[in-house]
Amino acid sequence: MIDLILATGLEPLVIPALIAGATVSAVSAIQQGRAARAQAAAQEAIAARNAQLAERQAEAEQQAAIEAATIQEEEGKRLLARQRAAFAVSGVEIGRGTPLSVVVETAAELKAEELTILREGAISAAQRKGEADIFRLRGEAAKKKGKAAGRAATLAATGSILTGVGQVGTARSKGFRAFKPRIKS
Repeated sequence: MIDLILATGLEPLVIPALIAGATVSAVSAIQQGRAARAQAAAQEAIAARNAQLAERQAEAEQQAAIEAATIQEEEGKRLLARQRAAFAVSGVEIGRGTPLSVVVETAAELKAEELTILREGAISAAQRKGEADIFRLRGEAAKKKGKAAGRAATLAATGSILTGVGQVGTARSKGFRAFKPRIKS
């Protein structure tokens, strides 16, 4: 290769070409690192936003369950009142025996339904909070990935520069000289 360069008379261009190549490689590595960091920052922001939305959804689902349980409780009270009234109209004493058992069993079933609504709301909210945690972890991972890409880009740029310096040194040791325009006086 060196003989070919010497034969073509391109030897004055070898060192500037090596320097330019190393510079282009270093700049490219730095730009890739910046792009990776920017992409990671965007991913982190998206993950944070998704986590926020999941938290809001958890709160909304919990609140909806509380409201539904309150409605269930009120409807239950009305049902029990109608039940007692029906027993009273028919002349049945509700303080003992079967009528009392019916009223107590109805109240227990209504309370169980109310508690089921609250439990399902709590489970749903916990799932959304878990999703929020996952989004946050993804955001942290994206941030770390961006930092690692930035460090890798810096190392790649440094490597390109050092390789270019080494190549220039090798070229000089083989007799290549940098192109220096001659000024005629």
